[in-house]
Amino acid sequence: MHNNYHSHLLNDDQITSFIINGYHIVHPELQTGFNEKICDSLRSMPENPGEHIVEALPAISVVLEHPAVVGALTSLLGSKYVRDPGGHIHMNPPRTRAQPWHQDERFGRGHQDRDIDHVKQLMMMYYPQDVTDDMGPTVLLPGSQRRIAAPETMVTLVNLRGQVFSTLEAGSVLLTHYDIWHAGTGNRSDRVRYMIKFPFSRTEENVEPSWDHDTENIPEVRMRLDSEHPSTLSRNEYETDHGLRVRTWNNMAGSAAMPLRSEAHLGGPWPESGGATTASRRRRDNP
Repeated sequence: MHNNYHSHLLNDDQITSFIINGYHIVHPELQTGFNEKICDSLRSMPENPGEHIVEALPAISVVLEHPAVVGALTSLLGSKYVRDPGGHIHMNPPRTRAQPWHQDERFGRGHQDRDIDHVKQLMMMYYPQDVTDDMGPTVLLPGSQRRIAAPETMVTLVNLRGQVFSTLEAGSVLLTHYDIWHAGTGNRSDRVRYMIKFPFSRTEENVEPSWDHDTENIPEVRMRLDSEHPSTLSRNEYETDHGLRVRTWNNMAGSAAMPLRSEAHLGGPWPESGGATTASRRRRDNP
């Protein structure tokens, strides 16, 4: 691991955005021509190496060990994160059809066994070429890592309100919560879209934040966790969803944990009724 990753640690605002949305984009500075060389290597491969990507494509270590990537992974998974087996090279040729919405399975676990209030596993996706909207970009549903759905239900869904497409420039690295809802869209272009993905895991819980944390930011973090909703939720889901976000922060933050419930909306004077007059308010305030 590079020692100069510390200047690339995420800040509180970026961690909060990841907790809310479930993804973060890294733009590592790579040498001119690097992405093109990766694409050339992928085109010349006789077969897909499966999870043996690094052995078949040693140059990919430049991305895996880039300080910006290491800093983001350290921030989200702790300093002792590990790369898991199960990486894969995706080749999406022209005229391929879209995938159905899904959550990736992991080491045989069922769809009910999800980390809806923690960040324990991530998927890293590296794109060696520009991905335009007609090249089959990955579509994500922000915040869906906190939702559990049976696979047979998800495959019936098509476009979802709030979905976002990973239209990215060459060399971009997309980090997603492992449980986020996603799908590869159909490639309508005449170009192959390549993507190389690797899974990563947390190995220990944080004693303190593993990112660039400032305690003075806690009020702003709390406001965002309590108020932002990345996709349409029913009224009954709002309270549960923001509670899960606070629990996620606490599970990641160690000593920087915050109270699970905000007291601001639990007490204080009753709101004024619309029909109260100045005189009645004066009499009530001065009995």
